[in-house]
Amino acid sequence: MKHVLTRSAAALLAAPLLIVMVQDSSTGVTASSTAPSPAVVAQARANFIKTLSSHAPATGIGGWVSPGASASNAPQAANGTVTGLQSVNWSGYGDSESGSNTVTYASGSWTIPTVQCLPAPYQNQDAFLADWVGIDGLTNSTVEQLGTATQCFEGVEYYYVWYEMFPAGTVEEGTTACINDNVNCPQPGDQVSASVSVTSAGRGNNSYTLTLTDHTRPQESFSVSASCAADVCLDQSAEWIVERPALELSLGFQIVPLGDYGRSTFSSADVVSGGRLSSSGAFRDGPVYDLSMTDDTGSYYLDCVDQPAPPGTLLSTTDASACPTAAPSPSGGFEASWDSSW
Repeated sequence: MKHVLTRSAAALLAAPLLIVMVQDSSTGVTASSTAPSPAVVAQARANFIKTLSSHAPATGIGGWVSPGASASNAPQAANGTVTGLQSVNWSGYGDSESGSNTVTYASGSWTIPTVQCLPAPYQNQDAFLADWVGIDGLTNSTVEQLGTATQCFEGVEYYYVWYEMFPAGTVEEGTTACINDNVNCPQPGDQVSASVSVTSAGRGNNSYTLTLTDHTRPQESFSVSASCAADVCLDQSAEWIVERPALELSLGFQIVPLGDYGRSTFSSADVVSGGRLSSSGAFRDGPVYDLSMTDDTGSYYLDCVDQPAPPGTLLSTTDASACPTAAPSPSGGFEASWDSSW
């Protein structure tokens, strides 16, 4: 889940969509009212880690690329402007640095949405949703991020709290009961805030502190520290994202279907750049990208920020009024709406 995968309007992804099998439930009860066995819980969580940790690399213009400096076909926007950008795996907002400034802090607050697993005949297929805040990944291939996630496995929802710090993969946090038995897990409606802060650790290294607070269920909260070389983790951007993972497999690059979450609401989004604190809605040190998620052919939107139509509407990417470019609120808040899984 290293970076966003963007596309030009004319580019098509060559690889077919693979539906990956990964699901679980924060209540520990399946559709048949039978709690999943520890073995099933372990399988679901292993697949969660594998899927979220996967990093689909860039392959060049018209393929799997990131916006900004790493892709010559990405729009180059002026400081403080909001520019729309389509992606096949991200929606939300990204703030990109300009000049020599770096991000030293990024934070966000959101509500865990309710996810509906896929209906028959797709009930045994995977669907996925991750809400997170992070640094890097918009214009480079590293990432320092954390958040919440929902995974559908055989018709059951699993809710997670997690973090990822380059170069390691995703790490699940939370209570032992949640991790081992899928009970006492995060739940829809929980109020969550998360942040990533960066300080110098000397000798060319930076120290990162990643903190997530579940204000509704404090037992799910955590804080971890890690380090990264300053010439590796470049701190070039901050992001507030709704994601469906894109993963690299032996047969090609694949994307997991987006779980039906209705609406996902971020209430705030702050960033410190060049020593100055601002919200993403008042960011002035570089361009702000309004990211909208499309299907893998670029024909219609799976997810759109502040869309005029109700969730679940079929929105064509050729309709300029379907998903207009929108700025975050003054606090950095925004609302993303689900429209299709794939």
